Parts: sequence; structure tokens; C-alpha cells
Amino acid sequence: MNPSQNLARIQGQLPAGSNLLIVSKTRPYQDIQAYYDIGHRDFGENRVQELLEKSEILKSTCPDIRWHMIGHLQSNKINQLYSVHNLWAIHSVDDQDLLEKLLKAEAKLSSNLNLFLQYNTSREEEKSGFEDYESLKKAALLFPANSKVKLYGLMTMGTLRTENFEGEARRCFHELNQIKDRLSQELSYPLQTSMGMSQDYQIALEEKANWIRLGTMLFI
Repeated sequence: MNPSQNLARIQGQLPAGSNLLIVSKTRPYQDIQAYYDIGHRDFGENRVQELLEKSEILKSTCPDIRWHMIGHLQSNKINQLYSVHNLWAIHSVDDQDLLEKLLKAEAKLSSNLNLFLQYNTSREEEKSGFEDYESLKKAALLFPANSKVKLYGLMTMGTLRTENFEGEARRCFHELNQIKDRLSQELSYPLQTSMGMSQDYQIALEEKANWIRLGTMLFI
């Protein structure tokens, strides 16, 4: 693993307005430290316990790190997640019930937290997320103006079970952009998108993704 070369290779592909989220799940904390030391700050984990453990280990050596929760979140893990030092965003808020519980627990946060509402553009049954615009907008309207918990954007994943992987990825990402634009206009509030992983991030960048989530390819 050569963090400098790997990071430079990806950063060279990022247009203005796009950001890299390094998916550090299952990686030892030393790998995160290596990327932090060369200037990267945003790291994503998909398990609350692993995120909590890494955040404690790296609290002093990575004081400006920004942690992102990217995996499915069980409501009984909210209090534990909210205790994570430098928790910056959750990308996987997949239904209104979870959102209401996240908002209700905001007093446990020490700083503001950004949420991405997950939208199931692929309509695959094994994926969670909002599946129609009306329920998505209803959830977006739940955020109090003075809450520490902020609506930051929308997240989606491309279709996995398809013979036209690239075409489906483009369709999913394009649909999310349309929904984001509509919701932003109706809320009079700018929103960002989190979409694109190792196998389809270049398509996501062509569709103007604000955040791409890359893991394995940065640790080889």
C-alpha cells in the first residue's frame, strides 16, 4: 500500500465539488493513520462498534478526522454511535422511524451531525431506503431548524443484479440527482449526493457526485 500514490491517483480524477470518502471498514487503525498523515480527513465505517473503537484509538493522533457511518444503522445503536468522537455524517438513514429516533437523541451529540437520506433507486428488495418521493420529502421536513442534526444530502447505490451494470449505475445516479434537485428546490436548501463505489465511481463522478465511497482499491 502506497497511500500517497493511491490518494493522488483518485484526487486527480475528482472534479470541483466532489469529495473522497475512504471506506476504512475492516482496515487496521494504522492504515487510517497513514492516510490522515498525508492530509486526508474523511473515513467511513459500516459497524458502530468498530467505528467507536477506532475513534477512541485515533482520538489524539487524528484530532481533525471526520468519521462517516455508512452501514445499516440499528436504532438500538444510536446512543453508542452518538458517543463517537468527531462523528461527522451518517450516509444510511433509510426510513422515517430511524430518522425520528436520531432527531430525538440529538442532546447526546457534542457537535453538529450531517445526515444523508438513503434512496433506493435500484428498487432491489435486499436494499433499504426510501422508495418514493413523497415519503422522502415527508422525512426531509422533519428536521427542526435549530437541531444539531442537519439534513445534508441523499445517498444511493447502483443496481447489483443486472446484466447492464454501467447503464443501471448511470440510471440510478441520474435519478438521484433529479430527486436531489427537486427536493433542494422545494426546501430552498442545497443538498449533496453520496453515490459511487469502487466499481462505479467514475460513472458517479460523471453524474456530479459530491461524495464517492472507495475502500479496497486504496489499500492495495
